[in-house]
Amino acid sequence: MRHRLPIKGLAVVSVLTILATAGVEAQTKRVVSTPNPSSAYDRLSLGNQKVAAALYQAQTPVVGTTARPLSLEQIAAKRRSGQEWGHIFRELKQQGLVHEKTLGKVVARYLRTTDAAPSVVSNDSGGGNGYVSGAANGVGKGGK
Repeated sequence: MRHRLPIKGLAVVSVLTILATAGVEAQTKRVVSTPNPSSAYDRLSLGNQKVAAALYQAQTPVVGTTARPLSLEQIAAKRRSGQEWGHIFRELKQQGLVHEKTLGKVVARYLRTTDAAPSVVSNDSGGGNGYVSGAANGVGKGGK
């Protein structure tokens, strides 16, 4: 009989602790922000996102020109509206914002800079070095 009293007390304390913890969790809900699904950039394929990012990064306006660099979202919106990457590249080149000779050189330079850093994607299978190449991520011909 002496042993039952501490067990009942322990059970009551355990239940009260669980209820109190549940109440605290209910009061401290985390707000998780989600990416904007209506973003033109987010709706591009991974390969197209890389081309858009490459064009965005390649923009270097010449001092004395009135041309303003486009945002990543503006470049993606042009692509989403149906413009081909070559046309967007030539437009930026005409405005003096991009100085590379070809779109391929813009993308290659971008991939060299991003491939030099470890990727966010990890390879837990034990093989490979944890880096992700541009070819493995769908960057290549076509881009649709």
